[in-house]
Amino acid sequence: MIYTQLGSDKYVMRLESGDDILQSLRRFATAKRLSASLLEGIGSLSKVKLGHYDFTTKQYKYETFEDDLEILNLSGNISTMNRRPLPHVHVTLGRRDFSVIGGHLDEGSAANMVEIGLWKLSGKLVKAKDEAIGLNVLQLARRI
Repeated sequence: MIYTQLGSDKYVMRLESGDDILQSLRRFATAKRLSASLLEGIGSLSKVKLGHYDFTTKQYKYETFEDDLEILNLSGNISTMNRRPLPHVHVTLGRRDFSVIGGHLDEGSAANMVEIGLWKLSGKLVKAKDEAIGLNVLQLARRI
């Protein structure tokens, strides 16, 4: 992974062939001490592991796809959980036949080449397990 910094709070990174997206984001967030960020990206994957959460069973169902997949949209955030960076990314992918798949990005998703823009936010975003939902969710201060 290579990157450049644009101003005090913006980064652009490029993941190269074989780079794992979530591992790269976690490593970058650790090195830059990021505790609250938003991100988006484009590019291509050679392998992706996608998840879909079932609110009834409170379990993710995962499926792995190995093909040249065009990233139509990659978006997410980086928060912290147990004082460690926690990237949360969703992706929409185009196949060669122009069909589309998407879901929650998991470990083991490998880049052909991926470009990611990352915006550092002031403050911290913290996640904790919500037992009722079964997911790690942002702990936010205000309700409307």
